[in-house]
Amino acid sequence: MRIMALPCDGIGPEIMAAALEVVQAANKRFDLGLAFEEESSGFSSLKEHGVTLRDEVLERARTEFDGVILGPQSHMDYPPVVEGGRNVSAAFGIGLDLYANVRPARTRDFIPNKAPGIDLVIMREATKGF
Repeated sequence: MRIMALPCDGIGPEIMAAALEVVQAANKRFDLGLAFEEESSGFSSLKEHGVTLRDEVLERARTEFDGVILGPQSHMDYPPVVEGGRNVSAAFGIGLDLYANVRPARTRDFIPNKAPGIDLVIMREATKGF
């Protein structure tokens, strides 16, 4: 599987590096066959390409990759859209026709908790009026 990694802004590059380190360790340990490719987005893309998310990056995510790991972005600090400040997560939501955020949560016996035996999945609609 090919995975696109977009670190985005602020602590995004640091978080992405740590996340990829963990996922790559799992990939190696369990022979998952994952391959990662990083693309610029957010302020780094704005500086280099004049827009926070290039259309070709979104198109590649749709046609060449099996998944995307998207780091935090500072879209509230981006310039107006006409000046290249495209909301990266919204662009992926619209461009990849994403509907829901799926948030599984499960307690683990070896971790102390106040509600043992929980196995819960929260489905959150993500179209936000798109």
